[in-house]
Amino acid sequence: MKKVLSISLLVLLATSFEVLSQSRHYDSRSLSMGGGGTAYVDGYHANFINPANLMINSTKNRPKRSLGIVGGIGFRAGGTLINLDVYDQYLTQGLTLEGEVAEGFLTDLFGGTNSELTKSQSATFNIVPFGFSNRGNKSAFSLATRVRVTEKFTINRGFAEIGVYGLDPQELDNVTPFNFSFGAVAFSEISVGYARQVLSLPNLLFAKNVKLYAGVAPKYIIGIQNSTLDFNSTIEIQRATNSQYANRIIHNFDYRLNTVGNVSADLREFEAAFEQDNSVTAGDYLSGEYANVNASGFGLDMGATLEMDISGVPIIDGFFGSKKTLRVSMSVTDIGKITYDVNPTSFTANGTFDFTGAGNDDDPGDFYDDLADSLKNKVYGDFDAEDIDGVEYELPAMYNFGASLTMGKLTTSVDYGIGFNESGNNSKKSTLNLGLEYRLLGLIPLRVGTRIGGYSSTVYSAGAGIDLNFLELSAGLSIVGNDSENGGSVAAAFSGLVLRF
Repeated sequence: MKKVLSISLLVLLATSFEVLSQSRHYDSRSLSMGGGGTAYVDGYHANFINPANLMINSTKNRPKRSLGIVGGIGFRAGGTLINLDVYDQYLTQGLTLEGEVAEGFLTDLFGGTNSELTKSQSATFNIVPFGFSNRGNKSAFSLATRVRVTEKFTINRGFAEIGVYGLDPQELDNVTPFNFSFGAVAFSEISVGYARQVLSLPNLLFAKNVKLYAGVAPKYIIGIQNSTLDFNSTIEIQRATNSQYANRIIHNFDYRLNTVGNVSADLREFEAAFEQDNSVTAGDYLSGEYANVNASGFGLDMGATLEMDISGVPIIDGFFGSKKTLRVSMSVTDIGKITYDVNPTSFTANGTFDFTGAGNDDDPGDFYDDLADSLKNKVYGDFDAEDIDGVEYELPAMYNFGASLTMGKLTTSVDYGIGFNESGNNSKKSTLNLGLEYRLLGLIPLRVGTRIGGYSSTVYSAGAGIDLNFLELSAGLSIVGNDSENGGSVAAAFSGLVLRF
């Protein structure tokens, strides 16, 4: 059965690449505080969440310049397919996945018995290889690079039924939809940020020293890879009367793979070779050298921050510090799209696969070996290629609104965000982020937070590190509390080496 599943995923695996990235940008600090940061992420990271924050001094002790060498690494995975509560209930308790147990597992995972129900998961990886920012009295500028890679995988219950039941005619004697989709995109960015103070008022109602900052960060985008696969099929297993192994398998399939660059070139070469000799395999032609420039384009991040001193307002006076700074911010991030136009190709196949064995199957191993070879030759290896205009990717644009209150060593924050599209980990479902940071002894930040809404269940996060103002090393981690609610999520971030001077 493992061979059958391996062959059924051949095209999906053919589109994979080495580094498998997100909507709202986060660093180790903002991830630890619930994943927001619109009103407090400063330095070069502000380019990607709110460029206006290039002007802020979030701890009042930051030097003017920040330099990051591998200055931020993050990973996040989430979605309705990641349901650790269900997996723990059925897969770690010594149960055998058959009969009512298997049915209960599938029903709890997919939320019903309809084979067309779908679940999905997405994963993101991002790294900021280099970042520099300089904050002046009236203006600030920055330069930052970022690499992002995103993958998204969706399956229906029928796909999971094949994985759980195998090719069991007792379970799959009816026509079962067997569908999945996969998308992977990778690109890098060179972002130049600029911010300045546009308004200053000595007093405004209860606030003093009111300042309004505005910032913009245009970026040049270099597309590395983009592949999407949409696979639709049905499977029916009919028990054979003349053999205990050679059940009849009827597989109607229709799939399309859109990809670019060297992946397209390798698959075209395989297609040509396969027409001459159907014993060749795609693995012989996939070079794995897919980190090429396959697109270019432009994007934009922009925002505004209103900063004010509200020390005169009696909020927990004297305990955390007499100085109280309130910031209210808004930003729009990841505006833009890119088209991957280097060798864009669509690979398609459709038909009916009707299999009853090779006629000489003496044991199950022979039957499944013949099945795997037939699937490889007649379904997943025999496709047609056609040129397309290009593969378009819309950046995961978001609207972000946030506020933060710093009282001495304590910072609290609240953020609201909503995605414009469903790219990557982006979601049109709104999110609410709450965070808290306490700087123990002024140099050990202790952070906690939560995120409600978006693409997963409620998330709880925490982090810590050391921040000497001239040097920072910190990390953050987040995970859901109950992933049966709306899917699971796990994320981690590391600050990298950040120097300030």
